[in-house]
Amino acid sequence: MFHFNKIRSKIHFILFPLSLILLLSCQQRPVEDAIFIGILSDFDTLNELNAADSDALQVIQHMLFTTLTRLDENLEFQPYLAENWAFSEDGKILTYSLRDDIRWSDGQPTTAWDVQYTWQLAIDTAVAYPAASRFDLVDSVVVENLHVVRFHFKKAYADALFDTQIPILPKHVLAKIPAAEIATAAFNRNPVSNGPFRLASWKANDVVTFLANPEFPIHKPKTKQVSFVVIPNENSLLNHLKTGEIDVVSSLSPQIYQSLQSEKNIVTQRYDGREFAFVGWNNSHPVLQKNVRLALSKAIDRREIIATLLNGFAEPATGPLMPFAWAYDATLAAIPFDPAAARTELDAAGWRDSDGDGIREKDGQLLTFTISVNAGNQLRSDIAVMLQAQLRNVGADAQIETLEWHLFIEKVFVQSDFDAVVLSWDADFSVNPAPLWHSDAIENGYNFVKYRNPAVDSLLESGRNLADRNASKPIWRKFQQTIINDAPYTFLFIPSQLAAMDNRIQNAQMDARGFLCNIAKWEKSITRE
Repeated sequence: MFHFNKIRSKIHFILFPLSLILLLSCQQRPVEDAIFIGILSDFDTLNELNAADSDALQVIQHMLFTTLTRLDENLEFQPYLAENWAFSEDGKILTYSLRDDIRWSDGQPTTAWDVQYTWQLAIDTAVAYPAASRFDLVDSVVVENLHVVRFHFKKAYADALFDTQIPILPKHVLAKIPAAEIATAAFNRNPVSNGPFRLASWKANDVVTFLANPEFPIHKPKTKQVSFVVIPNENSLLNHLKTGEIDVVSSLSPQIYQSLQSEKNIVTQRYDGREFAFVGWNNSHPVLQKNVRLALSKAIDRREIIATLLNGFAEPATGPLMPFAWAYDATLAAIPFDPAAARTELDAAGWRDSDGDGIREKDGQLLTFTISVNAGNQLRSDIAVMLQAQLRNVGADAQIETLEWHLFIEKVFVQSDFDAVVLSWDADFSVNPAPLWHSDAIENGYNFVKYRNPAVDSLLESGRNLADRNASKPIWRKFQQTIINDAPYTFLFIPSQLAAMDNRIQNAQMDARGFLCNIAKWEKSITRE
């Protein structure tokens, strides 16, 4: 599954540096060891089925809802809602045995019926779950009894445990709502949940507060309250952190991260994430066809971008799979930085600078296009400026358009009215890139660049259909190479994840699972050491 990285940030009302006691005055008084996490923009929803940003997904998956299993720090599956599980001999049936002591926040028990219903909602086209393809190989979900549920697969395949790891939703609440209305249901902002925390209050664009679930039988939270405070400016976040009004900030820029190294009351943490940044080209644009995309990609110096804008806190991205994925092929080379080759290829494609003005043209049309970025994200704006200069060096005229987040989403993802964008995705651990690259995902997924390649569709389907990972690796290698060759994206970099916290916060270990992956273990000392 893929989600927007929250660094995107929206612009809301500017918050002045008031104390958080005042900030929370319209809510409840915070408990003494409450942890305050600063975020740049509000959550969009607290429902897995229509959440698009990474911070919201972190809360959904690690705080509010249980999944059947959990990944530990070694990315091994551990029991969670399910006490144990087993595959049939042919690998086509996966049986989960559920705990009997997980209850919803309204007191109702979590049962196998909830698991079955979550699957039914996820595949319902009226719900339009963007990652519904994770269940393409599930034939049915059968309730054996209240605490035993079986997933029947069309065939055995490698990522069945990953794909069934979806936050479970309450049937007794959501079954009353028509599927087509799930996206706008009140549940999304006031969910009935069954995880280690419960939503206490949500003041839009201000503060979202969660309280520990005292009845949760697994990994009981060490802190009683966690509040997310919306401060839509990184410098303001920094000031709140320094004054102790905010305890934790994730997704920091390298510059601010480095500036905090000497702060005696602040601890910094660098960890591997799942984000990759890219230039997304509108593949249906008459100018931005494959040969032009490839040439333009060769004009882009990713290492210069990393050194200049990220202070080296990133690695160049190669292709469509992340290095942690079991199918990732490290032998494949990215499109090289080679402006001379870019010029030669543009010449060969008929794009020439006939009038000497520095901009190529073909059949009376200039090689000009617009790079769209979302407002409030300085890094993406800076990337666009560097891209503009690098592309101009080979005779391409890239203009820059900055849009407020809601307008950006409407124009890029709804209207498909764009030429190129700078964005980033958070990738899942399973190897299921179909939501980004399959032609079916143009209408029902994340393939907003409108990439179409029947060969890739076939590779995606074939790779998913094999249970033996080793047997499927050649297929996934060919898939990765084809995407690199077709250049629907120019893959830019995989950034290090940079966080900072007050030194009163203890046990906040972060890794590729997300910055909230062990939130139940976080503690806050009342006094400084």
